[in-house]
Amino acid sequence: MRTIICAAKKFGKTVSTCLIASAVLLGFSACGQQVEKPKEKPKAATQITVVSTVDTWGSLAKEIGGKDVKVESIMSGANTDISSFKPKPKDLENMQDAQVLITNGAGYDDWASKVHPKKAETISAAATVGALNGDNPYLWFSHDAREAMASSMADTFSKVLPAKKHDFAQRLSEWQNSEKKLASSISDFAKNHSDAKYASTSPILFWLMADMNVKDAAPKEYSDAISNNTEPQRSSVEEFQKLIEDRKIDVLISDSQQGSDVLNLLNGIAGRSYTSTVRVSELMPKYANQLDQWILKICDDLQNAINATKDMRKNIDDQDSPKKPITKKPTIAKNTDPKNSNQGQQDPGK
Repeated sequence: MRTIICAAKKFGKTVSTCLIASAVLLGFSACGQQVEKPKEKPKAATQITVVSTVDTWGSLAKEIGGKDVKVESIMSGANTDISSFKPKPKDLENMQDAQVLITNGAGYDDWASKVHPKKAETISAAATVGALNGDNPYLWFSHDAREAMASSMADTFSKVLPAKKHDFAQRLSEWQNSEKKLASSISDFAKNHSDAKYASTSPILFWLMADMNVKDAAPKEYSDAISNNTEPQRSSVEEFQKLIEDRKIDVLISDSQQGSDVLNLLNGIAGRSYTSTVRVSELMPKYANQLDQWILKICDDLQNAINATKDMRKNIDDQDSPKKPITKKPTIAKNTDPKNSNQGQQDPGK
């Protein structure tokens, strides 16, 4: 009997020991399972990669996309030589990898048509408004084109990043309010200066002047030649020259990113005929962060030019009017610096 009890005790101790060992093993096993972490899901893209061929539309993309887009503009800055521009290999690579590719079209960036992005959504300003090659390509100066492009960008960005659709719609609404103010300012400017006469050596502000309901006074043959990238006939240049010399225009508008002997001639004649010149770049200058800011600045420049022309002509007319006889001897300034004299200088127009 004693032997049985001792055996039972011994058996109980053995069972207990086994149970404890099993529990410890289970504990280690459980700990091992807790250490193992589930695989993380790849994070969704937080920004849309946008590439624009020109900084004008790139600027608008930033306004509509805000912090949800990363925008790169290939042609940018007022010092870019548009006529000889060629994209770099890196530019073409970025276009290939873009999620959204924005082009201007209308023959302005034909090199972009040779790029075929892998999976990008594409937005073309020309296609959006129905412009064709040969039409005026400076579409960013058109109110209708800006509105159509802003809406197209908001829709496209929402398609690529649906989670931010509300944000894109909100930014579009804010932009539309700003555009309404710009349109109102342009309308007021046109009304206040309805009698002002303009002529352009380049069709750069064609769309802005159309929004103002202002006709370009430049000779038609000259304008047609420039629009077709051909050299204007001498007769049309002489007609333009006489228009300026006879003071039939108040402001001469020229493209600061283009140059030729004819343009230099006409700009020089404007200066000698007391006619102000407004030079406008095709792409955005450094001071402008947004399209509406830039266009408002151009309107300010036009207004200042109109006023300057009036002042110059009034002063010269006052000088030409009959004056009272001079009874006092003229005062001669002493120690005059000969460097400031005009003697020996050649007329730039000759």
